[in-house]
Amino acid sequence: MSKFDYATFYGGYDELAVSKERYTREQAIEIAKAELERNKKPYYIAVGDGYVRHRAGVNEDHEPCVGWWLEYSEYKRSCPCWVFHVAIDKSEIFSERYEYILVPEKV
Repeated sequence: MSKFDYATFYGGYDELAVSKERYTREQAIEIAKAELERNKKPYYIAVGDGYVRHRAGVNEDHEPCVGWWLEYSEYKRSCPCWVFHVAIDKSEIFSERYEYILVPEKV
């Protein structure tokens, strides 16, 4: 089992990854609702599949760093994850790869 739990990510399409090894899908959705909460409602939380891997890389400031990286292909030592981002509607460019969960105006 991977040491990865869940984390937010910057500079990419998805904002949050939650480990499939540690959480059920329903638990992951609840984590996403809490972590990605917005004041302006209604909106959708898009959920898809991805992987995280602890490795060296170059961040968005072109500086070398070691840490968890969100990826969409499986490699050796990858941790399978649910990936999430906030969407205004369901007509996104990659919409066929995601399921959309409505966060209503009044919860």
